[in-house]
Amino acid sequence: MLFILLGFILIAVPMGIYYWREYKISTPRLQWPVLAPILKLEYLPDPPRMQGTRNGRKVTVDIYKTGVRVATILAKPSRLRIEIGPKDEVTTRSGMLVPDPVLTGDRSFDERLLARCNDKNAGLQFLDPVLRQRLMAQSVVDILGQGAMIQWLVPVVKQPDPTENLLDILTLIAEEMERFPEA
Repeated sequence: MLFILLGFILIAVPMGIYYWREYKISTPRLQWPVLAPILKLEYLPDPPRMQGTRNGRKVTVDIYKTGVRVATILAKPSRLRIEIGPKDEVTTRSGMLVPDPVLTGDRSFDERLLARCNDKNAGLQFLDPVLRQRLMAQSVVDILGQGAMIQWLVPVVKQPDPTENLLDILTLIAEEMERFPEA
């Protein structure tokens, strides 16, 4: 009997700790208060979100539909509309015909992702090799920039390093979009 109880404890306790840790990491209300100071952001509990500044820009991380929206606000609205994501998703959202794709000439980028911009020349300017490489390093790319905001939809935000990368890429795109102000 003691052997069974000891076996149960040796199996159940580590499993319980593992599942509690996974639950805590996957629940924004529990994870984001710890993550926000690491990212130098402020955590606001209701609804759960993080906000603050990154590279001199206002940024927010909040729950959005079935995932998380990481967003930055432009200092002034842009006339550009930029969309970058997996080819099948971007094509599905816009219909079979994608009227404004930006073909970068980078085979690996163009095979995996589809970039759309209402000004193809501007799209080619900001989608330089460095930005394309940084985008290709991300596991999920779903970016929409228009007006005065750029947002990136991701399934979860759990770790500081990937979140910092998302925020840095968004602020980089924001700088480029601001070079094309609304008329």
